[in-house]
Amino acid sequence: MFKNYFKTAWRNVMKHKTFSFINIFGLTIGLASFLLIALYIFDEFTFDRFHKSAENIYRVIETRTTPEGKQTKSAGAGFQVSEKPKTDFPEVKDAVRLIALGRVNVSATENTNVFYENYTLASQDFLTTFSFELLEGDRHTALIGPHSVIVTEETAQKLFSTTHVIGRMIKNDRDNQLFKITAVLKNLPVNSHLSFNLLFSESSITDDDFRQFISSDWNSGAFASYLLLDDKADAHKVEAKINQLAAAGKNNEPGIKRQYTLQPLKDIHFYSNDIEGNSGRKGDISYVYVFCIIALFVLLIACINYMNLTTARFANRAKEIAVRKVAGASRRRLTGQFLTEAFLLTTVALLLALILVKLLLPSFNAFTEKQLTLNNQTDFRIYAGVFIIFIITGLLSGMYPALFQSAAKPLLLLKNKINIGKGNLSMRRSLVVFQFALSIIMIIATIVVYMQMKYVNAKDMGFNKEQLLVVDINSGKIRQSAEAIKTSFAALAQVKNVSVSSRVPGEWKDLPKVKVKNEKIQTPEGDDMYFIGVDDQFLETFRIDLLQGRNFAAGSVADSSAVLINETAAKALGITRPSEQRIEIPLDQPFKARVIGIIKDFNFQSLREPLAPMVLGFQKNPVQSIDYFAVRVTTDNISETLKQMDAVLHGFDQKHLFEYHFLDKQWELFYREDQVRETIFLIVAILTIVIACLGLFGLATYAAEQRIKEIGIRKVLGASVISIVSMLSADFLKLVCIAAVIAFPVAWLAMNKWLADFAYRIHISWWIFVIAGITAFLIALFTISFQSIKAAMMNPVKNLKTE
Repeated sequence: MFKNYFKTAWRNVMKHKTFSFINIFGLTIGLASFLLIALYIFDEFTFDRFHKSAENIYRVIETRTTPEGKQTKSAGAGFQVSEKPKTDFPEVKDAVRLIALGRVNVSATENTNVFYENYTLASQDFLTTFSFELLEGDRHTALIGPHSVIVTEETAQKLFSTTHVIGRMIKNDRDNQLFKITAVLKNLPVNSHLSFNLLFSESSITDDDFRQFISSDWNSGAFASYLLLDDKADAHKVEAKINQLAAAGKNNEPGIKRQYTLQPLKDIHFYSNDIEGNSGRKGDISYVYVFCIIALFVLLIACINYMNLTTARFANRAKEIAVRKVAGASRRRLTGQFLTEAFLLTTVALLLALILVKLLLPSFNAFTEKQLTLNNQTDFRIYAGVFIIFIITGLLSGMYPALFQSAAKPLLLLKNKINIGKGNLSMRRSLVVFQFALSIIMIIATIVVYMQMKYVNAKDMGFNKEQLLVVDINSGKIRQSAEAIKTSFAALAQVKNVSVSSRVPGEWKDLPKVKVKNEKIQTPEGDDMYFIGVDDQFLETFRIDLLQGRNFAAGSVADSSAVLINETAAKALGITRPSEQRIEIPLDQPFKARVIGIIKDFNFQSLREPLAPMVLGFQKNPVQSIDYFAVRVTTDNISETLKQMDAVLHGFDQKHLFEYHFLDKQWELFYREDQVRETIFLIVAILTIVIACLGLFGLATYAAEQRIKEIGIRKVLGASVISIVSMLSADFLKLVCIAAVIAFPVAWLAMNKWLADFAYRIHISWWIFVIAGITAFLIALFTISFQSIKAAMMNPVKNLKTE
């Protein structure tokens, strides 16, 4: 029986090659698009879930509330917040701490390979809590001993050109003692919020000051802390016990309330946007849901094409169905026959889609910065999903046409009295409307995202980021010789300005915040403001306007207690004109500074964030030391300029590694995810239109075939080609217009919600909708007209000579 089904299905596919091609092509594009997006979504949903105990690992989040009610959440806590629960609470099986202490020069003892790496310390339970794949070493003992270090295979290759490095020694410029490699990890998966190349053992810091500090540290917020709970533990009850323990053990700051919560490991990727600290590459759950809907809709559009074309061509198979029924075929067998045809086409489309996905994955991975695979090592759930989608696609495409066609009465079929029915016609029209409504929504989304990204790139940031080269200061010798290096840089022909600062706008490290009080205004807490240490050339180099007062004086010792503030900070502090007003920044020893100038507001963060108050201190301030050179260069011979700058730095420190970024490129990273979404929207918009137009072309072709004699009669009676084309096109173009009416409000609501994430945004203009509607209308008109003109140009005698 199934063999007969297959033969008949194959014969029908080969007999109607045009319609078979349209169906296979549409299903292939739909399935390939669905699979690519599904792989992306699966990777997002499995972030941090590859750890064996992922369901029981929690990150400690500290919520700090000021007397004014301001709340800040941080992924850092004091040492004892994780240490005491491990010893006091039976529900806590393990506790992990990570502390980042800046960057260090890391080198091998047996060769000259030197690299800059983050100096991160981890507690001994790290590898027993997190199940990163271990290539060599013992995960239970690797981080116990002092001066132990674990490395990734990539780092091992960089340092020793092999991964067999257990027992070898490395050194860093932060510690005089050598570190022994005790474990080698496989390179970390991209879908992990934790990212590192080396981890040093926490026990490596042996000095008494540190030991004394951690013995009573409840408030520092310096340690990223994770707890592994027992399977039966209640996280909320553990939270309550931690808060009770912390309240009894810590020295509270006056007026400050601290509350600790446990964030599930699996929630970190999607739900950390309001949490300060390292959360890795943050995701947005709303976009993942949007991509889920898009993937389903693209596949649904392809299925709709099959349904539309199959039901529209029902009349061509009427006699075949009638003969089968008269010969005794039951409705169930006819349904089976038509479903076999649907599954045959779906099988061919799936095979082609898998080949297409395999070819596109390298480019897709490079574009999305993922490591997606489709091979024998791919998670079995992916293949299970592919099989389920195959079944759903086959049933979705074939079930409605199969049930519709098998229900017809044989006597009416043999007499050619086929009543397609208003219900079926309405169904087909509704499906066409749905296809084009989605296409128009995607066109509008693409235009809005493109315009917002264009606005972001063109907006006046309050400073000039073009041709600004930011050079890292990575050694004490370079930091001590900063003024001499500035002079040497400035002497280069391609250099216009040079500045040193602790941070730069668009900072990829954390921007420090300080509390600032105006001594004349009594506030118990002060205002949160960002702080950057700069020199006297900072404003000139970054092209930031000084609105009132004066700039720092070069070499001035007195200005070490002076600060500049931006307009937003001036408003918060109640300062209208700078006149040496005293402000206080509470530190271990309060920093009492003088306001000598007010600068124009400039954006130093993503345009998703509103302007915030900023304090610029002179480079010798007690808050933060210099970390970067900022060099404004000409566009002439950049490579030669870089070589000369590298030579200058090596003249002061032979071991210094030259690291630099162009600031405009760094700013682009703020909007990398948005650019990915823009491209995905564009591709999906094109695909939905292509698939929809394929279906429309098929329906237009069939409509012309069904009305071929009517067209012939009309031509004999004097109808023009234009009138016939208009007659054939009108019904379909009306459907596109209805689709536009439905799509416009949906697209407006969706894109306004997306734009709400930006503090600085465009307004959605009416002409965007006009362009999207006209584009869809013209594409549909071109698609229909191709077949309509062909039918209108045919010889009427040829059309009418046979019945």
